[in-house]
Amino acid sequence: MSQPKIKRRVDKYEVGGTIGEEAFAKVKFARNSEPSDSVALKILDKGKVLKHKMDEH
Repeated sequence: MSQPKIKRRVDKYEVGGTIGEEAFAKVKFARNSEPSDSVALKILDKGKVLKHKMDEH
């Protein structure tokens, strides 16, 4: 299986394409630029979280 293309950087991570979606978040492929480890980043939609009062969870 090929890895998704890298699109942008966030801190020390090179963030690629979306690999999954949830109600309040997207899960994106990322690679740590230091040891070159592959990881998944969960990116929350802050507006939806606050709107549904889920910030304590």
